[in-house]
Amino acid sequence: MTNDEKFMLHAIELGKQVKGHTGDNPYVGCVIVGAEMILGIGATQPPGKPHAEIRAFMDATKRGHSLIGATLYTTVEPCSFFGRTPPCTSAIIDQQIKRVVIGIRDPNPRVNGQGIRLLEDAGIEVTEGICSTAVRDYLIDWLDTYSCSSTSSIETFDAVSD
Repeated sequence: MTNDEKFMLHAIELGKQVKGHTGDNPYVGCVIVGAEMILGIGATQPPGKPHAEIRAFMDATKRGHSLIGATLYTTVEPCSFFGRTPPCTSAIIDQQIKRVVIGIRDPNPRVNGQGIRLLEDAGIEVTEGICSTAVRDYLIDWLDTYSCSSTSSIETFDAVSD
């Protein structure tokens, strides 16, 4: 098992702990790592409250860790738009995270690849698809809320969340 897989599996476990408590948002888990040591962890809170990435930043700050150059593991692509909360991509960029590892893209049409593009445009290395089957399995109830249309290689979705 690679370190990426190990930390993503930890993020999955964090996400599972908040299933049923995130409203229409996905129950995301996040782990921030520096020098192969966990700096902070988080999981998405109820609607309008911090997403997993922000909770992990808060945890790392409480522990006294700098996040500059760290790697962030998140089960779902970070949001990239203002909804009930500010975009997580902006916070990731502001924290000077060096690398983001994503389990799956957010199928929300307001995100779906946009978060990845914003991170890459800011010079952040993005790795996508780590433990994607395990992520899809634990998020199946949330993913089922999206109605897929596969008329092309790009999936489109009807539901919207943030």
